[in-house]
Amino acid sequence: MTYSLQRTFQLLPLRAKKFVSHLLLALFFVASLSSLGAAQDVPDRILVGYWHNWGFSPNNLTLAQVPVEYDVINVSFAVPSTPLGSTIVFSPDPQLYPNPANFITDIQALQAQGKKVLISIGGANGPIHLNNATEISNFVSSMLTIIVTYGFDGLDIDLEGSSLLLAAGDTDFTNPTTPRVVNFISAINQVLSFLPPSFLLTAAPETATMQGGAAAYAGVWGSYLPVIHALRSSLDWVQVQHYNTGSMFGRDGNLYNPATADFHVAMADMLISGFNVPSAGTSFPPLNPNQVVIGLPASTSAAGSGYTAPGIVHTALDHLYLGLSGASSYQLGNVNGYEKFRGVMTWSINWDVNASNSFSQSHRAYLDTINLAADTSSVTYSSGAVVNFGLRAGVGHANRLYYLVPTISGTAPGTWLPGGRIFPINLDFTSNWPFQPLTAPFFAGFLGILDFQGNATATLNVPATAGQPPFTAHYAYILSYPWEFYSPAVQIDFVP
Repeated sequence: MTYSLQRTFQLLPLRAKKFVSHLLLALFFVASLSSLGAAQDVPDRILVGYWHNWGFSPNNLTLAQVPVEYDVINVSFAVPSTPLGSTIVFSPDPQLYPNPANFITDIQALQAQGKKVLISIGGANGPIHLNNATEISNFVSSMLTIIVTYGFDGLDIDLEGSSLLLAAGDTDFTNPTTPRVVNFISAINQVLSFLPPSFLLTAAPETATMQGGAAAYAGVWGSYLPVIHALRSSLDWVQVQHYNTGSMFGRDGNLYNPATADFHVAMADMLISGFNVPSAGTSFPPLNPNQVVIGLPASTSAAGSGYTAPGIVHTALDHLYLGLSGASSYQLGNVNGYEKFRGVMTWSINWDVNASNSFSQSHRAYLDTINLAADTSSVTYSSGAVVNFGLRAGVGHANRLYYLVPTISGTAPGTWLPGGRIFPINLDFTSNWPFQPLTAPFFAGFLGILDFQGNATATLNVPATAGQPPFTAHYAYILSYPWEFYSPAVQIDFVP
């Protein structure tokens, strides 16, 4: 049996009723201040992909053909002009762009869609050696030339091989002595000093060079730690490659096998919770959850090992985002999960397209609906319909009051909330329909209490209506004070 929202409201205790009344009054009051807010430049939850600047392996793909699901495109790669050099060069592959101007046009088109296009340096075949001040200068000037020439939004560090190999006697990642490491940190800081604060900086270490520091700190093992530690205040996110790797020790001292949910959770949690680096005699301090992305192969052909089926990945992400461990035995540093966890990266966009976009479509759908899902994107209202909503806020929000808010006025600029947050709903007369006597019966579960896992369901019962023109509505939910949690909005199109 389902109750209308009006009936639910009547059954709530006095304290809950006061919350709802205060919530509605406050939301409508601050709606007038919504113009003070601004949308975030980069989405909270991102899908990142590497794009091949070469043809025929496995396909010819221009930037204009990148699937719409990607938020960030890493152009691969800018490399040294000579092997192990310091002067970095890049030009669009003539097989893909006979006219280089078209490459810039495609970048600008992606940027106009709200995408970010980064230049990635190094790769498996492009080690970079910065051994002295002259080579630092070569790196800085050449990178700035590339960035300005093509208008890149950011720089991705994908150094492999001998680029950051730790020298003998270098035992403290907080105070590195290996010249190539020290010089590379200096070079990146110099590049950033010439660029605006909005310029993005990301990195894609291998597991050995990052989490491998928990087992040893020498040579390749842990060699990224001094770089990530020194640049942590400038880094937007770190996307460790969870592929082409062997088993790795987690923060708990247990060994985890690749391509499993626990492996992905353990490797991510190490960065967010911090981990001991015994050989260095100290611990790697935690990164913020929104600085951590997991890197995955787009298909079984994209990497030698590590491909993980979407269902297993989503189990891992449920654990990271929502604290839902399921069958997992791994214990997060924060049992409630990390709702600000950043997202997923793949090698590569080309391999994804080669596999019929199966990677981007499955993970985009997950990222977009993790907190709020609706079972339809289009409703034919002339014959009536039912729309079911699934709300998931995570175990850290269990037993909290929620309100699922409708609007037909869109999501931008949204409603400003205390603390500078923006609720992605433009409040209008429909936002109060769940409490109006004539309309409340159609909004079941739009007000309620989340269960012990932070979940709830709601139902919109659409009556049969004739003569109504097409319209679009959006829905998002918000929790009780201090209003620090709200869902992204979902869109539903109503058609005759």
